[in-house]
Amino acid sequence: MGTRLFVKTLFGLCICCLLFGCKDDTKDLVTENERETTDEQYYANKFASEALGIYYYWNEEIAADLKKLDPETNTDPISTVNEIRYHQGETYIDKWTALIDDMSSVESSLQGVTTSYGYELLFSYADESETAIYGIVAFVYADSPAEKAGLKRGDVIYALNGVTLNQNNYMDLYYTSQENLSVANLILTDGWYVLDQSSSRDITLQAVEMYENPILCHKVLDVNGRKVAYLAYSSFDLNSVGPLIEICKEFKAEGVKDLILDLRYNGGGYVVTESVIASMLAPQDVVSAGKVLESEEYNDILTEEYRKQGYTDFNTYFQTEYDYPSESFYANTKDANIGLEHIYALIGPNSASASEALLGGLMPYMPVTLIGEQSHGKYCTGLMLEVSNFYYNVPEAIKNWGLYVMISIYKNSAGETPCMPDGLIPDIVAYDNPLMTEQLGDENEVMLKTALQVIGKVYPETGSRAVSVPMLKAIPSHHKANFGKRIMLKEQLDALTSN
Repeated sequence: MGTRLFVKTLFGLCICCLLFGCKDDTKDLVTENERETTDEQYYANKFASEALGIYYYWNEEIAADLKKLDPETNTDPISTVNEIRYHQGETYIDKWTALIDDMSSVESSLQGVTTSYGYELLFSYADESETAIYGIVAFVYADSPAEKAGLKRGDVIYALNGVTLNQNNYMDLYYTSQENLSVANLILTDGWYVLDQSSSRDITLQAVEMYENPILCHKVLDVNGRKVAYLAYSSFDLNSVGPLIEICKEFKAEGVKDLILDLRYNGGGYVVTESVIASMLAPQDVVSAGKVLESEEYNDILTEEYRKQGYTDFNTYFQTEYDYPSESFYANTKDANIGLEHIYALIGPNSASASEALLGGLMPYMPVTLIGEQSHGKYCTGLMLEVSNFYYNVPEAIKNWGLYVMISIYKNSAGETPCMPDGLIPDIVAYDNPLMTEQLGDENEVMLKTALQVIGKVYPETGSRAVSVPMLKAIPSHHKANFGKRIMLKEQLDALTSN
């Protein structure tokens, strides 16, 4: 997604069996006395090398490097995969392919269910020395420990368990089970944000297993008599599809013509969710005609195998019914097309993959105005390949391993990938700034305000706040499992290849 990624029941098994028959490598085990690697390292190297050789979009470019995944000598296959994924000099073209040693946890997180405090943070340095760090709350999920503790957008976490946030501990804000936070607001003084000590307070949070509902905010606004919808959406997961359909029906009933689609914190998700949303946002005649939303380009091995099987159409088409029984997924958008005339998309560095693909897929059919900062630039589709999708007899040592492997480049109906190579370029530059404290959906929130002004809303000059003031020096952090992923269901792929 956004996410372009394949899940457990995926096309990986299908293609692997077609090409070579599923592999059985249990007979190849070399005793540990005869090699430098453990059983886990041995099989992980073999799995990664074989899977990359078959599926990887840039398999020819890295063919010589696959020997580094020597099962008898390489003791760090995860780092090796990171090292050999396609790059030109020091520049990595592929920043997403990864060998994974805990697939079950990743899959749960991709479904939006995770052990979490329920907040999303942006990180920045506290001052010019770049020693101390602030964790700035971008938003909190409904019914989360963070919300119940009173955390909200604009709050600043400056210490964890009594220790000032720094390079060594700031990511513990996500990966501990309990934390004591020191929280305050920042105030702008002499051109720099400083802590407002009078607002300082201590909060204790206990992480819980929860569903992080990606529908952060939706509402209908009036701009000079014109109905404008706002939707803030943080992940293309499967569970949100039903509520999204109902929301789009509400927008349709309100007579909405313009949509402000807030994807600034959306790192990706499922292709089917992307397609469902596209069918509700695109012009009705485009959907009714079943026009092309996007297409895939694979490596020579997969392309040739598809051709042998009679599959030559790699397009995904607009449709209104989505039925994938093996994934217990069904959606119907027949009565949910809003009838939009214009989309204003709020984007930023955390907008990736399925977010970028959705906007790129809609661009040939309707006006899409991009507002914000340049997006991440995730232009390929990934396969989430479990070991059980690859081998008939799964080696016990790597039964919970998998590979997130880039298998294709996606293009829109015009044959273009607008986010390639470095992300979508905004038509109108505006900076996300939670430090100004307005909540998502507030008409004075900096990004939403910019979009409303573009549409025609006039704000009073007195008391109006600037919308293009950047925050402090940001620190990139993409911790979520869905970041930079685009996930395809096996049945969805089957439908694609049977057209």
